Amino acid sequence: MAGAAVSHGVDPREHALVAPELFVADVDAAVRFYTEKLGFELVRREQDGGRGTFAIVALGEAIVMLADQGHYGPMGGGDSAGPRGSAIDIRFVVADVDAVYARCKATDVAIALDIADRYYGLRDFIVRDLNGYRLRFAAPLASETT
Repeated sequence: MAGAAVSHGVDPREHALVAPELFVADVDAAVRFYTEKLGFELVRREQDGGRGTFAIVALGEAIVMLADQGHYGPMGGGDSAGPRGSAIDIRFVVADVDAVYARCKATDVAIALDIADRYYGLRDFIVRDLNGYRLRFAAPLASETT
């Protein structure tokens, strides 16, 4: 890409064994949502003409790649105009799910499924990001860790 800029250091999290890549309409807005509202850390950002084209954000060891939706078709993905994240939840296991939940509530993140202790051994909740992707934050129930 002519005029493209990449700003990143070497971060081993970029080589995670599994890393979802979410194609979004506005990479910069997505980065702000993940960092300011959900507490993720910006690991890497690429830009072209001052506009974000790709970014990696991290929550602990977990990463999410955010890519401009214009890249989806040329990568063999077809049309990216449809609904986002249909029938997919991305789960993040965190140390303090109640703290993440409180942050989401305080920053007006859309809660899709309220927090609760679940029969499958997790306390979790689901949010929907600004592009419609569903993110599940979870922690093992106390009785499941002992």
